[in-house]
Amino acid sequence: MTQEATPTVKIAVAGTGFGSRVQIPGFLRVPGVEISAVMSSGRYERATEVARQYNIPQICHTYEELLQTPGLDAVSIATPPYQHREMTLAAFAAGKHVLCEKPMARTLDEAHEMREAARSTGLVAMIDHEFRYVPARAYLKELIQQDWLGQLYNASITMYTGASANPHTRPFGWLFDKEAGGGFLGALGSHYIDAMRQWFGDISAVCADIDTAIKERSTPQGPRLVTADDNFTLMLRFARGGRGLIQVSAVSHFGEGERMEFYGSKGSLILDQQGQILGGKIGENQRLHALPLPDYYKNGLSSDDPRLRPFVTLATDFVEAVRTAKQAGKALHQEIVPSFNDGYKVQQILEAARQSAETNCWVSLPPPRQ
Repeated sequence: MTQEATPTVKIAVAGTGFGSRVQIPGFLRVPGVEISAVMSSGRYERATEVARQYNIPQICHTYEELLQTPGLDAVSIATPPYQHREMTLAAFAAGKHVLCEKPMARTLDEAHEMREAARSTGLVAMIDHEFRYVPARAYLKELIQQDWLGQLYNASITMYTGASANPHTRPFGWLFDKEAGGGFLGALGSHYIDAMRQWFGDISAVCADIDTAIKERSTPQGPRLVTADDNFTLMLRFARGGRGLIQVSAVSHFGEGERMEFYGSKGSLILDQQGQILGGKIGENQRLHALPLPDYYKNGLSSDDPRLRPFVTLATDFVEAVRTAKQAGKALHQEIVPSFNDGYKVQQILEAARQSAETNCWVSLPPPRQ
């Protein structure tokens, strides 16, 4: 008796920035995946270069052309946020499963429309919050679920980087354009908000300060006004109790990177800038000590692929869900996490943060529906 071959899942990728650096090589590490087409808005030469690099058979000028790729099962939308709604709705209308980059959308209304379309079609719909699957973060979640902290008192995530501190070496692009969905609140804040929600539950209120430190960035035509944020601070209240802080600056010369600290009634956990987890528990060890990653978090990709590993984990879940729907010959009508509802919840907090920054007030979020 011969074993039945695993059905191939055909995926098209819209976007050749993050799409070419991480998504395409990541998808190609998932068994049974074929990248059938690639598209880059207004940059056909870039799409051609990426197609040649990864032996992708079809290069598309437009998203409409991409969706007409023969035998296509799913699309990965790795374009700037201002294109997410239109592309997602078009994909669902064409019967294609969707992996959409974060932040999910520019506004809560856009995110709501996308979420409801996903629910009505029953197609696989995921948001690319791949940082959930960074091994150290996944182990943190495991420790928190084991009640290492007890009742949360305070949770802090800080990120200080100088990656965008020079307006000439980091010139103007969509990331610095508010109308395109740019800004580090969306680019990095969405990841950190998703992490806080995953670890500590729903956020009930937010207070925010959002700023643009560097007002102009260079372009070939001369300086251009920056309209999106490059640093922000969020204070959070969790529905289950405890407070949170997320502070990010992308313009900090000599910034030392990312650090996470969590303090509760039973103990503390720290993820330092070198990626090491430190922990201490009341009554067991009165000092912080290193908590090495378990071996099961070290399996898989080699150490030279740290950026790919979390995406491959998420992509594997996406592909398996698409394959299951394909084999069943029908929509699944079940949410695969990180889901469009997760993306919508993050968008709620982003919108509340912007409202808070404008009004200098705490903004409450609606209680979750049961």
